[in-house]
Amino acid sequence: MSLRQCAAALLVNPSGHLLLVQQQYGLRLWGAPGGVVDEGETPQAAAVRETQEEVGLTVEVTGLVGRYLLQGGGWPDVLAHVFLARVVAGTPRPDPAEVAALGWYPPDQLPGPLLPDLEAALPDWQAGQLGAERTVQRRLTLPPLH
Repeated sequence: MSLRQCAAALLVNPSGHLLLVQQQYGLRLWGAPGGVVDEGETPQAAAVRETQEEVGLTVEVTGLVGRYLLQGGGWPDVLAHVFLARVVAGTPRPDPAEVAALGWYPPDQLPGPLLPDLEAALPDWQAGQLGAERTVQRRLTLPPLH
């Protein structure tokens, strides 16, 4: 069995605000648009696809904030890829099947609770450090996978 992977696109507007989405399911956590990397798909492609599906934006990956091996919290280990991306086309609109809410938030006023991948990536992004790789213990207990 291979390691489960997810990917997210961190989008920052000219005012420095982050585009965050609230999940429509589970604990309704907040995070950057993203999701599971499909079989045969690169993490970059998954971040681009998931952003299109969740919020209707066409984006281009511009860098890697980091790769985080998420452990604990009642879930199997997940390798999370968090990319910096820029909007190429579109206006953010939530897919109601996946996204309960979305908005642009200043980094010091983020809604919560945050998804573990975004929580891990924020300090690296704020410090201007790209390409981080580390293991992160989840700080919340997640509902069982279906």
